[in-house]
Amino acid sequence: MIDNRLEKEFNAVLNAIDDGVLENISVEVDKQNNSINYRKWIVTIYGKEGTIWEGGEFPGFLNFSKSYPSDPPQYYWQLYGGQFQHMNVFENGATCIDILNNKIGYTPATSCVEILKGMEGFLYNPNPKSPTMRGLAKTFEENKEQYEKLIKAFVKHYMIEKEKKKQ
Repeated sequence: MIDNRLEKEFNAVLNAIDDGVLENISVEVDKQNNSINYRKWIVTIYGKEGTIWEGGEFPGFLNFSKSYPSDPPQYYWQLYGGQFQHMNVFENGATCIDILNNKIGYTPATSCVEILKGMEGFLYNPNPKSPTMRGLAKTFEENKEQYEKLIKAFVKHYMIEKEKKKQ
């Protein structure tokens, strides 16, 4: 039953990408032994042109537990060469965002299109009031120019490390 919902949600996400509702994002389901696993989605968010994230391709995983949709899925960023440099990402790549928190923004009626729309905006709208990386949040609030330089350098380094992993 959960897999049926996830299959419908996945198809709705593909339609949202085709219709331009979700931009700068690609999604596929995990496949193991020629079997589709709708409980694990492979997501890539592409840094928008004209932003400090431009040129980056940031893969991650949207994981759905057996208790979904009662409990929200979890999103983990793929780590290359150290911690993901976003003030709302934990050291292990887990994401701190309201739409994935059932105490704040998630309900069982929340669609995966809404979740991924939230993840798209996540890069560009960090929340310094709920940081997992306090130093980065402090830089963001006190010296935005320095923050932007740090993120641009991170994007460059991240892409280099990502390419090394492919080889």
